Formats: sequence, structure tokens, C-alpha cells
Amino acid sequence: MTPPALIAVDIDGTLLASDGTVLPGTRAEFARARELGATIVLASGRPVAGLRRLVDRLKLDDRGFVLTGVNGAVSVDAGSGEVLGRHPMGLDLVHEIVTLAAEHGVIPMLCDGDDLVVDRPDDPQVDIEAEGNGLHLRAVPDLGAVTGDDVTVDKVLFYARPAVLRPFAEVFVARFGEATEHSFSAPFYFEATTRGVDKGSALTDLAAARGLDPRDSVAFGDNGNDLPLLRAAGLGVAMGNAIPAVLEAADRVTASHDDEGIAAVLAELYGDGEPAPLVPEPEGVEPLHALDLRDEESG
Repeated sequence: MTPPALIAVDIDGTLLASDGTVLPGTRAEFARARELGATIVLASGRPVAGLRRLVDRLKLDDRGFVLTGVNGAVSVDAGSGEVLGRHPMGLDLVHEIVTLAAEHGVIPMLCDGDDLVVDRPDDPQVDIEAEGNGLHLRAVPDLGAVTGDDVTVDKVLFYARPAVLRPFAEVFVARFGEATEHSFSAPFYFEATTRGVDKGSALTDLAAARGLDPRDSVAFGDNGNDLPLLRAAGLGVAMGNAIPAVLEAADRVTASHDDEGIAAVLAELYGDGEPAPLVPEPEGVEPLHALDLRDEESG
């Protein structure tokens, strides 16, 4: 069996262990797969700036990496910085969406490249989102009045307490479900990209750009926004800690993000079951203590 040419990996609850690190076996398998010519795709709801920050803090060797952020809306070659794909939302749609959010007491944040565009810059969660992802916080008077000269919207991120956000999400889906891709990425985060854009479409586009069949890939995930990614891949793998919907949809279930679940599968695919030799742990690693983003009820 020829090893897959593409390895796509979600971040929170998948690549990151509970202690905010990348496990030694995963580092080793990444190194071996890359030596065999594989491209590693970090696929996340985080913006690309957040993925760059993650790579830097965890001291990942990013040669051969592609950073796919905001749920597939933007893909960048980690080495060269070349933008491989970008699929923004239409502003008329964005205006309608932020108006609905205001009616329901939900905070919308517009992801524009390395900027987080908001009209409530003093809210603590806005600051947390910007700081945690290395984003420049850009305040505007009214998100419902931004123009193409002001912003290019890759994703709209909504924040509220779960008791507020769930009813809003139901109304959102009833009104904008056909015009967007949408999912919970945490009990307090709901997000939307333009229709047809998700982690799975990003994997398919990257494969096509490189003359590959998207089925020549393996993908790992744990949460609802990973479902399109797992479905697009030749082998979709759910982490042992995944939500029920992901466990059910996956081709295979591996061990959890704390138990070298990624490494176990990659050892089979790239080493005939033999684990890759461990690589030296880089100096200066700063763990990313991500919140537990699993949301059993949101699917």
C-alpha cells in the first residue's frame, strides 16, 4: 500500500494533548512521513495567524506544512507564506448575519486574515480570542456597515453563553443555513463560512492543486467542524476522545489525543506498524493550553 501523500490534522482535541503539547510519537511520525514526501496540513477553525503562533510556540518543523485556517477558508504554505486559497464571504450576507446576532445578544467577530474586526473591542472574550491567536484587534463603529474597503471576511465567529448561543444557532440555521457552512467549535463558539467552504473542501482543493486524488490522504479530527474533513479524506480517523457524531462518521477510531492516537495510525501507514524513531524534543516549547472544545450536544 502506498502511504498517503497528504496528512490532515485538526488541532484542539486532536494534535494537542491535554497538556497543550504535541506528543513525542506524533513528532516522530510527522518527521518520517515528511521524509517520505507527505505534506502535513494543519486544519483548524483557528485563523492562519493562530496556526503560525502555534507552530512557533510548539517548535514544530514546518517544512512541508500547509496551514489551513478558519475552517478551510484560507490555506497558506507555511514555508513560503504563499496563499494557496482564500474564499471570503459576501458582505451583504455578513451584514444580515451581524444584524441577527445583535438581535439575539450574541457577539460577532469578523476574521480578516491576521485581523479580528469587532465593534465591541472591550468585551473580555474578544481580547482573549485576539491574544490567543496572535491577531490584530481592529475596532469599527458598526459591523453592519463595513464595506469592501474595510474588510474581507473569511469567517464570522459568534460568542455567547451556551444558553444564549444554542437558540441563536437554531435561528441562524433556519435563516442562513443554505448560504453558509456552520458549526459549533465549542459550547460558546458558533462559526460560519461561505457555502461550500469547509475543512473538507480545503483538502480537496489542495489535492487538486498538487495533482493528487483527495482520497490519497488521511485525516484526523474530534469535533463537528472536522466531519467534512474526515469525509473528504481517503481514510477519516476519529480520535478516541471525539464527539459521538465524529466517532460514528469516521472510517476508523484511534486512541485519544493523550494516548498517541495519531502516531498509532501513521506508524501503520508509513512504517508497516513499526513506530518511527523518536526525534529530539525541541528547546523552548511553550505548551498551548487549549480549552476542551468538545461539545457533545452540538454534534
